[in-house]
Amino acid sequence: MPGDEVAIAEEYMSGEGTYEREGKIFASAVGELDLDPREKLASVILDNPPVVLQEGDVVMAEVTDTKPAMAICSVISQEGRDRAVSSETLASVHVSKLSSSYVEDAGDVMKAGDIIRATVIQADPSVQLSTAGPHFGVVRALCSRCRNPLERRGGKLYCEKCDRTENRKLADDYRSFAK
Repeated sequence: MPGDEVAIAEEYMSGEGTYEREGKIFASAVGELDLDPREKLASVILDNPPVVLQEGDVVMAEVTDTKPAMAICSVISQEGRDRAVSSETLASVHVSKLSSSYVEDAGDVMKAGDIIRATVIQADPSVQLSTAGPHFGVVRALCSRCRNPLERRGGKLYCEKCDRTENRKLADDYRSFAK
């Protein structure tokens, strides 16, 4: 439990989930104590560790703005995890990482409010995403004019209310994805 004394600083160094004060090591989180005699490290293994984005993670994000060279996003969640992301959630998708084919302007294939599935290609110092590949891209979109949910018709999106078609970089499971 947080605040419990777990070791003495003369015998162990403070590791993850612990801190040192006045020659003693204390737990800083709820979890299981791990005293590694070989490394001389006292750690607390967390039962439900925070979600910190790393390269290769698959995430869901909301597009908040587009510029010609990039889509700016807010990461909502990491795929397969129920806990909220505790690291940086502001991310961007460079125009060259939007699709496997050439895209001139990010605003041509993504719009503010779109929900996308992307892979993390850089986590530090800033979060960079990629939607290249068939499983990545827009999974939910709203009409740019009336904000009605868009339906997939072939490779395009259609708004029944406005009777108009919009273009997006679609994921292969658009509107049928499981969170």
